[in-house]
Amino acid sequence: MFSLVIAGVFGYLLGSFPTAYLLVKWKSNVDIRESGSGNVGTLNSYVVTKSKQVGAAVLILDILKGLLVILIARAISDGSFAAQWIAGVAAVVGHSFPVWLKFKGGRGLATAVGVMLALGWVIILIWCIWWFVGFKLSKDVNVGNAIACVLTLVLVAAAPAAELVRFIPTESSTSEFRFFTVALLSILLLRHIEPVREFARKKKEVTT
Repeated sequence: MFSLVIAGVFGYLLGSFPTAYLLVKWKSNVDIRESGSGNVGTLNSYVVTKSKQVGAAVLILDILKGLLVILIARAISDGSFAAQWIAGVAAVVGHSFPVWLKFKGGRGLATAVGVMLALGWVIILIWCIWWFVGFKLSKDVNVGNAIACVLTLVLVAAAPAAELVRFIPTESSTSEFRFFTVALLSILLLRHIEPVREFARKKKEVTT
């Protein structure tokens, strides 16, 4: 149990490293939380700085945060899947609600990608397919993100164990992997409530 606590604390601290905030501050001397959409993530980093290099650097470093958390948790826990997924979910929480930025962070997608690269890369492919559908229907990135999270969550929760076991880590049970995926996607959905509401509000204004 103590190792799981360590994994969670470590995951949160590494995930909370404010990549976008620091790079935007360095590039433009601007607080990203007060510019553009206010989101401390890849897309807003590009919007605020107008620099593809900064946007790409934020994306890559945030993905690496998630991946590194899992690799370190795996090493220090002798391969315990519980320690890995707890560290991974904690990293996304840290990215989304970093203590260093008064709990105002990003939406967690890039860090979640890093986590899933190590624990279930097939989920990324499924999510991307649903995102494409959601974006085509809504023409909005954040709505596409939310739709992809909901549909992927439902698919993983409902998938037969015999199918799910084909692409989950060998040290994980299907029930544990379902719980981990639902927890991860639920955090991402939580961070998309505000932009989806804003999208709905604007659509309402256009139609009235």
